[in-house]
Amino acid sequence: MGYVAAILLAVFAAANAQNNCPNIVARRGWGARPAKQVEYIIKPVQYVVIQHTVSPICTSMNACAERVRSIQAQHMTNLKFEDIGYSFLVGGDGNVYEGRGWHKQGAHTRGYNKNSIGVALIGDFTDTLPPRAQLEALKKLLECGVQLGELSEDYKLLAARQVVATQSPGLALYQELQTWPAWVEQP
Repeated sequence: MGYVAAILLAVFAAANAQNNCPNIVARRGWGARPAKQVEYIIKPVQYVVIQHTVSPICTSMNACAERVRSIQAQHMTNLKFEDIGYSFLVGGDGNVYEGRGWHKQGAHTRGYNKNSIGVALIGDFTDTLPPRAQLEALKKLLECGVQLGELSEDYKLLAARQVVATQSPGLALYQELQTWPAWVEQP
């Protein structure tokens, strides 16, 4: 990591700590390509849709940044999205990687992109749960979103499999999410 990137990371970490937010690596910090087009959403957002990337887990900032760049490239090149589809991605290193962020409409869950934040956990959680650091970062991101007024205080937590034909976020993570306070059975 270069000197400038290290300084930016420290500044973002300090700002996030003041809000009890997880460490959020800004787009610049992971080397994002510019979005082709941006559409905004109205806040506070009512839904959070959780997915997994069905890729190997990453446990370091360098590995996670590389994985996020790869996902963005696939979304923009192969799927012809305007940008990475997710609002945020959570790495096994305990960092949250800004995708489209809080204010921009994602391309993560058909029918829910205009009124939700899409969060993908990097890895495949069909048979095993994400590492504790990854789950804690997700919890902190959701708490942070409420605290900042980005998420409605009574937001509804969903798994992608509840609203589209997919197995995401994997059975193990799906079962875990059902125990969280914001979980809803029906959107």
